[in-house]
Amino acid sequence: MITPHGNTLVDRTVDADRSEDLRESFESYATVTLDRNLLFDFQNLAQGVYSPLEGFMCRNDFLKVVNDVTLENGVAWPLPIVLDITAELANEIEPGDRIGIRRPDGTPLGVMDADSVYRYNEDDTCQNMFGTTDDDHPGVRTIRSKDPFFVGGPIKAFSDALPRNGSHDLTPKEMRVLFKKRGWDRIVGFQTRNAPHRAHEYLQKSALEHVDGILIQPKIGEKKPGDYTNETILNGYESLIENYYPTDSVALAIFKSRMMYAGPREAVFDAIVRKNYGCTHFIIGRDHAGVGNYYGDFEAQRLFDAIGDIGIEPLYYHYAFYCTACDGIVSEKICPHDSTHHMEPSGTELRKTLSNGQQPPSELMRPEVAETILSTDGVFIEE
Repeated sequence: MITPHGNTLVDRTVDADRSEDLRESFESYATVTLDRNLLFDFQNLAQGVYSPLEGFMCRNDFLKVVNDVTLENGVAWPLPIVLDITAELANEIEPGDRIGIRRPDGTPLGVMDADSVYRYNEDDTCQNMFGTTDDDHPGVRTIRSKDPFFVGGPIKAFSDALPRNGSHDLTPKEMRVLFKKRGWDRIVGFQTRNAPHRAHEYLQKSALEHVDGILIQPKIGEKKPGDYTNETILNGYESLIENYYPTDSVALAIFKSRMMYAGPREAVFDAIVRKNYGCTHFIIGRDHAGVGNYYGDFEAQRLFDAIGDIGIEPLYYHYAFYCTACDGIVSEKICPHDSTHHMEPSGTELRKTLSNGQQPPSELMRPEVAETILSTDGVFIEE
């Protein structure tokens, strides 16, 4: 099976006996209470989703990632994984201090041994990560909403305090066991934040022709208003898989992380995460993790080429659409007909149709999927 990023699948969880020892001293530490997004990051660090990271980033790693798309040791890494703290707490913490980490409800979750406490430049960070400092970009707003200091260092997580979110919530270790049981050696990963339409299905099945199985893994976490809710995405995919996929060739799981809308950088990040889950290939389509007009349609593919081999093979795809002359979903690479024959699966138009309680054309979305979506309470994230 494919080697995890950085050659080791990280495990920062501690067993019950060690957890008890750490809990006894917990109240003597300065503590940080995580919000839901940071809880996801902490859990991903603990369970190896973010291998080779062993904790929130220290200053040198943060600066290398923001400026050079690598960790300090040279391993490719595109997005900072950071823990922000207030100025008051930053004044209390010295390198070498142990910090208590709490869940959003205040429950002790684990500890972190602080290596560094540091400030960061918002504008430089945003410009390098997103190519803009425009506050209309949701990722820029996320960075600007953070507290003014970061604290970094390795973590230890109480394994019995890490939340699990249903049957689709699998760790990289568990996913690799599943792949092995199914006899899959070549696995393609597909990242999504949308309910499935037929162009997505086309990309997935085209890739599946060349591998043993596909991991469809929606990103479950904070997204911008107007995006699909987590329940809508999962329900839509469950319906699509039940009706249109050979179930022994597909796995559906969740990746718990906020969307940063970092375009090309987020595409590389998403690929590294799927490598840690055991995928050997990863689908990169048009405007991966994009928003508005901030990135070129195929800028993510160009960044992959610039970075070079990261140990997982990217599969590049261009536009897919329904062609009335071809009478099917095709791509510009195989369709000879002009745009008058094309029905584009516009995400904006599909959301508008669904928000009006109507089914999109069956050429663009499977009727069973549309029916499932329309029967879901709260299809879209509200303001």
